[in-house]
Amino acid sequence: MAKKSIYKSEEGKKAILTFYEKLLTEWCRPSKQYTFNTSYGNTFIIESGDRNAPAVFLLHGSVSNSAMWISDAKTLSEKYRVFAIDIIGECGKSAQTRPEFKDGNYANWLLEIVESLGLNRVSIIACSLGGWVALDFATKHPNRVDHLVLMATAGITPIKPKAVLLIIFTSLAGKWGMQKLDKLVYGALEIDERALEFAALIKEHYNPRTEVFPVFSDEQLKQIEAPVLFIGGEHDCFYNSQKTAERIENNLGNVRCVVLENTGHVLINQTERFLQFLKE
Repeated sequence: MAKKSIYKSEEGKKAILTFYEKLLTEWCRPSKQYTFNTSYGNTFIIESGDRNAPAVFLLHGSVSNSAMWISDAKTLSEKYRVFAIDIIGECGKSAQTRPEFKDGNYANWLLEIVESLGLNRVSIIACSLGGWVALDFATKHPNRVDHLVLMATAGITPIKPKAVLLIIFTSLAGKWGMQKLDKLVYGALEIDERALEFAALIKEHYNPRTEVFPVFSDEQLKQIEAPVLFIGGEHDCFYNSQKTAERIENNLGNVRCVVLENTGHVLINQTERFLQFLKE
């Protein structure tokens, strides 16, 4: 668990959360925000959509929060009961606690949320770190997952060694380094100016986790029962999307893998692909 603040200062924390609050005013209506108390810390959730519709969890990537789902949630909420969850230990409104990536901590955390919401089964759409959390849950509680969408996911293949060195180098190179890293992460995508502003604010005031995500074994992956959709970028600077796709296909039965050309780690405009997969 975290023993100190994940933010560099209280002023920085306030700046990030104030910006986040402004972004959340654009969440689709009707919606509601609330916090669950779990044994791993308080967890912030945004719920929207028909209460009687199938449940879909949205899990964001690292150095991020549920603001990344604003556009997707609007469309998904037309047909599903959507829960965007701020992962604990990240720069959202959940607790700053950071459980170790072992012993099923994140699977247990997510199970507590599922049970607190009175849900039996859920579909999960998850990105990067969120993908790792979703895999931890799906491998340990396969009977609770309907569909699993993994975007640029961690946990299938190791992070590229060059990526680790790159992160260290750019973090020491000031503003120029951050711009260089942005170019590698976003690739040729045209990113909304406010999203870039928020990302810059987070990089300035937030201390990200530095541990390497464990890779799930073949035996663990074979526990997954749900249909799986993997979407990755051809030029993902952190994970080899082609090798990720191959490993998923080799270990899971009902899978679909899409590797997008000329695309990096950040993936956008995939909502229709989500809907088609969930419908099937």
